[in-house]
Order: sequence, then structure tokens, then C-alpha cells
Amino acid sequence: MKFYNFICSILSFLISIIFRFEVQGQENLPNEGNIILIANHKSFLDPVFMLVAIKNRRIIPVAKKELFKIPVLGYLMRKIEVIPIDREKPGISTVKEILRQIKSGRVLGIFPEGTRSNMQVFMPAKPGVAMFAIKSKSNVVPMSIITTYKPFSKVKVVIGETVNLKHYHINKVPKTEYDSIAQDLMNHVIKNYEKNKSGIIK
Repeated sequence: MKFYNFICSILSFLISIIFRFEVQGQENLPNEGNIILIANHKSFLDPVFMLVAIKNRRIIPVAKKELFKIPVLGYLMRKIEVIPIDREKPGISTVKEILRQIKSGRVLGIFPEGTRSNMQVFMPAKPGVAMFAIKSKSNVVPMSIITTYKPFSKVKVVIGETVNLKHYHINKVPKTEYDSIAQDLMNHVIKNYEKNKSGIIK
């Protein structure tokens, strides 16, 4: 935990120098309970913005396994317990580890699009976020990251209200519905993005 806080402090300092960083809606992330934090993904900086924006919970990010092969980056990711994942076919052990982390009180940070999208569009949400939310009996908090990513530009992180998924926790949900549930969740991210992008994104 100390190393995690240390890394987050360094990242916060660097972000404050390079960008005009603003977080709106910090009070919307509950201090306890099973929570999955989802966000749009348009740059490799998005996981950093996510870590820096959240102060009251420890975030456990998920990243594609290929990144762990990069020297230094891979080491740091392991130290803050980023979970490596095969985006095409997550292994059972990976899924179990993610569920264990959520149930232990940590917040899963995930990007439903699965990969970086173009600045002008959003990719369809992949079903994984719905699966994790249902299996771990988690609610979901949408985060919208709004910026051009240019040095000294504004970065506005909007944390939306919790999406209560109790209905799916108490009823059996066919896997065929995961895609639509995931997209419904992603739509909260998109809605807040569009609502708050004025003056930041042309």
C-alpha cells in the first residue's frame, strides 16, 4: 500500500505540472462496497489519470499482458499489482484473481472498450465488465476522461453517480445479455463525456 501511495503521489505531481487537472464528482465513489470503475480509453495516459483522480479507494487496474514485457514499466505495474490480462481470451485464474480483488475491498479499474479508441468515436463495450460486475455483485461507477492529451491542456475527469446493478445480482443473467449490459454501462461514460466536453474538445 505504501508503494502504491508513493507512486500515486509522484504521478499526481507530474500530472499537475504537465496538465491542468480537474476532478468532478469525487463524492460519487463510495468509500466501501464492491465497486467497478469504468472509463473511456483514448490514450495510454488514461490509467494514470484514473489512479490520480481517485483518493478514497485503492484502484486495481487491469492491463494487457504485453505491457508487462516492457522494462521498468512492467516492474512498476507488478509493484502496484496491476492485473495482466489476455484481452482475447482471459484465463480462469485471471478472472478469479480479479473477482478476489474486488471482494477484498479494492476497486477494479477497467476500460470497457478493451483498447484505445479514436478521439472522435467510442468503441463498443466488451462483455467482460458486465461479467465481472455480475459475478462479484458489484455496482459500477462511470468515469469520463475529457482532454486532448496535449501538454498543458485541461484534463477534466468526471466521476458519475453509481449505477446500481442489484437487479442483475439477484436474478440469473444469461451470458448472451452481457454485451448489452456492458454497453448500457458504457453509455453512462459517453453521456457524461458529451455533457462536459464543451470548451475542452472541439
